Amino acid sequence: MMDLPANTPKTTADGFAFISTLGKGANVGDLKILALVEAIGKQLYDDLAAATPQVEVKQILQANGREELVHAHRLSKAVELLTGQPFPIPEIADNPIYTPLPFTPVTRESLEKLALGEFGGEELYANIASSFDHPEVVELLRLNGQEESQHGARLQEAAALLGN
Repeated sequence: MMDLPANTPKTTADGFAFISTLGKGANVGDLKILALVEAIGKQLYDDLAAATPQVEVKQILQANGREELVHAHRLSKAVELLTGQPFPIPEIADNPIYTPLPFTPVTRESLEKLALGEFGGEELYANIASSFDHPEVVELLRLNGQEESQHGARLQEAAALLGN
């Protein structure tokens, strides 16, 4: 049984809605929820990759997904640094927030919209980092934010590969 806050979302959509509220800062419980949502990102990117026949686009989506899981593990490390207690990232089937999302076609427009969300991740993580004074935790959070912007740039590249 995972030690999660009482306000832990119950679905993927609610998880993403929750993290959008973290722009004014976060606490350790929020980091746990964010870690679970980041872990879901791997599955969501893999689902998108499976929906496109274009090899280059598929590779970009899979790379973003792998890094989302890395973000989850960094958040796990941050929780452990702050609490002294491990917070292992579960497999997707055991993630208490994960619920499948409706199919999203891989189009130029859908990737551009997703890119906007990823670009917002850098500022979100910077705001979350400002809630903590542990230098290693702050660095882990800022690194996640920087990579979120890289995800946005990759998504723009993938959208361009799809053409009009």
